[in-house]
Amino acid sequence: MVNTDPEVEPREEKWEDDGFVDNLPGTPERPTASESFQSVLRRAITRRTMVQGSAATAATFVLSRPAEAAPAGGNAGEPGDSLTFRTVPTGDGSEPDIRVPPNYRYQVILKWGDPLFAGAPEFDVNNQTAASQSQQFGFNADLVLWYPLQRRVKLAVESTGQLVPAVDRFVGSTYPILKNLFSRRALMVVNHEYTKGSDMFPGYSSSNPTREQVETEIEAHGFSVVEVALDFSRKWNFQMGSAFTRRITGSSPHEITGPLRGDDRMKTSADPTGTEVLGCLNNCAGGKTPWGTILTCEENFDQYFGNFDSVDQDTRRFSTRIAAPGGESGRKWERFVDRFDLSTDANEYHRFGYIVEIDPYDPNDTPKKRTALGRFKHEGASSALAPDNRVAIYSGDDARFEYVYKFVSNGSYDRNNRAANKSLLDDGVLYVARFDAGSTVGDEMGTGEWLPLVWHAGNALDQAGYTSQQEVLLDTRGAADVLGATPMDRPEDIEVNPVSNHVFIALTNNSRRDGDPGDTRIVNGREVSSAPNEANPRNDTFDNGDPNDRTGNQHGHVIELIEDNDDAAATTFTWNIFVKCGDPAVPAHDTRFADIADPIAAGVSPISDPDNLVHDENGNLWISTDGMFFSGSAGFGVNDGIFAVPVTGAARGVLRQFLSSVPGSEVCGPEFTGDNRQLFCAIQHPRDGEAFDEIWPIGAADVSRPALIAVREVFSRKIGT
Repeated sequence: MVNTDPEVEPREEKWEDDGFVDNLPGTPERPTASESFQSVLRRAITRRTMVQGSAATAATFVLSRPAEAAPAGGNAGEPGDSLTFRTVPTGDGSEPDIRVPPNYRYQVILKWGDPLFAGAPEFDVNNQTAASQSQQFGFNADLVLWYPLQRRVKLAVESTGQLVPAVDRFVGSTYPILKNLFSRRALMVVNHEYTKGSDMFPGYSSSNPTREQVETEIEAHGFSVVEVALDFSRKWNFQMGSAFTRRITGSSPHEITGPLRGDDRMKTSADPTGTEVLGCLNNCAGGKTPWGTILTCEENFDQYFGNFDSVDQDTRRFSTRIAAPGGESGRKWERFVDRFDLSTDANEYHRFGYIVEIDPYDPNDTPKKRTALGRFKHEGASSALAPDNRVAIYSGDDARFEYVYKFVSNGSYDRNNRAANKSLLDDGVLYVARFDAGSTVGDEMGTGEWLPLVWHAGNALDQAGYTSQQEVLLDTRGAADVLGATPMDRPEDIEVNPVSNHVFIALTNNSRRDGDPGDTRIVNGREVSSAPNEANPRNDTFDNGDPNDRTGNQHGHVIELIEDNDDAAATTFTWNIFVKCGDPAVPAHDTRFADIADPIAAGVSPISDPDNLVHDENGNLWISTDGMFFSGSAGFGVNDGIFAVPVTGAARGVLRQFLSSVPGSEVCGPEFTGDNRQLFCAIQHPRDGEAFDEIWPIGAADVSRPALIAVREVFSRKIGT
């Protein structure tokens, strides 16, 4: 059943990325427990078979209640299991719209091209300009963040046009409480990850784009900050004319902060001081700080630049592991905008690939690229506080065989000093993770260590040829290689559980992990083992008819990482594979959902390509997916969606689908309101691909449009209950 509000309004270039290793959705290359059990996981040194007894008992208990015994509108579950929604069936691409459980509705809040400012032009697919796009909601929505907006803050900013120090302190002291409560007004932040000319412009030619099209695409990047208000029918309405509304685009000034600020390699002819850069590009997932600012991540920034082969050797060595196209780029922006032509000014390339921080409550705040957190393809920026109030930021490097990182500030968070908190991410230690096997081979759990990416004379980084901390940060991937970090199966979003403090890591897939022991391949500028390891255990996930062929990890997995002593600043941890994604009905997928003995009978939904993560207030994990339709093997060819799964108790691992998205789309940025009564997400590249040529949102004219949506339960119950 398709559920929408009545008023809901009822593409082929290919970007080369990481040398054909990463591929965007829609291309042929990437078609489209109980407490005692938790204690075992924390130690991560005991055989998995030792916990099978309690886990199997839990699974049997789940199976003992037939589906018919489920509460009305719900699903069979365990005492204490808060997820009682009725499972949504998978979509096969033939349905016209989003599917949610029968007692839920969704609404479209904003879609690509919607005017954000008074006087901004209405969207016209045949008359797009850079000037109009800079005033409109951007393309391909990704990250979604919700910030409560108090009346006092709203009135103060509206009356003065700025966030004065007294109000800034008020935000800092109240945000930690208000972020978990109901708010009728809020600020929403939505990333605009990437553009695709053939989805934007009628008659677009990927080999010969026009200047106007290129400049419009630049303005369609970045992110939007908007104010929304909840009306008495429980629908969110965009507030035109809000003092907080902003469009940060691919040409907006950003400040360079941290160790690389003013470094010679950050200086260009346009910015001889090395302190200001225009734009943030390919903004993917991100996160929030404890003091209420935005963290948005630059991911696949390499695709925007051309002529990397022309740069000198000294410049090249900092980007060999993250190289741009050697000649002309797929986008061809460098034909019209010199800063994307590396033969003109190679240092421009050093100024992208960072986590960007901005204050949504301050309409005058300049976004800041926090270089202390490293330069790589950031996905996710989840924060946690250590017992001493130092701040940890977790981030993945979204590419095959890349790494998981953590930054720990040297300074401590002070709830009563928000101004000081805003500089915490400029000074600290960046770590990269090594995942070690446990005492038992094949139990898919183990120990690990955070390796400090800190240069000093005589250490391994110095001996490898780095001469300063600045060089380590510019070439973060290469420095991580030196320390022996564990190459992972595309680390994407990372989220910290608000109840347990455990860290959950989405590993989306890796079709190139297709080797046997001893096999290697060249990926992202270095040789790497293509064989499975304990933390990335699959090299074959479907039978393609050749018994000697390996198909790689097509479906991905989710790792649960437990910091020693629950200390976000710890340098050692334990880990386990929480979910090995796939269809449990297909033996070749080798799936596992926690320790459920019979996931099919337990009602577990098939899932592939986990991407963005979020937790609800009870600690349940919600997963959005990217690429399920084109995941290669039996059991898929279904739409991406949102899935929910308990991470503790008897229902641990019982993963079920909550939302089935628009055919051809990716679901991004799931985010709850503070009271957990509404769920937001972004629908990216809807109806993308020749097989999905209908228009979405339903009733929209001319072209499908990426959008921000909200989902609610019809009687205002909390989402999932």
